[in-house]
Amino acid sequence: MEWKYVKTLLSAGCIDEFERLVRYSFPDEFKNCILCNNGGRPNKRVFDTNIQQERAIKSFLSFNKEDRETVWKIQDWNKEELSGKYVAFAIDNFGNLVCFDISNNKIIFYNHENGNIEQIADNFAEFMERLYE
Repeated sequence: MEWKYVKTLLSAGCIDEFERLVRYSFPDEFKNCILCNNGGRPNKRVFDTNIQQERAIKSFLSFNKEDRETVWKIQDWNKEELSGKYVAFAIDNFGNLVCFDISNNKIIFYNHENGNIEQIADNFAEFMERLYE
């Protein structure tokens, strides 16, 4: 997979610090992806949910606090909606979020306008395998 607009991760400690904030430990596959592709956009960015086909990621969120679209800002702006159930890691062009469900590590799509949840994949590795152009 090719990535564009990757932002160099300032420190791997940024991931650890965020994990402590949200009280969730990311899977190793995700951490490895972020270490190489922080805030980037994969060339395969289209995905299907259990309800709708052809949704698309705008980009993964950055773990650098100073960047424009970050896990930090999204968590803060959406703390009531995410309410300890979901941890966002990617965003679409409409402000909807791709998240980990912290109860089971599944990947879900969170529609911020109506609060609806759509399942995407059983885990992060499966999510990455299902992305297409």
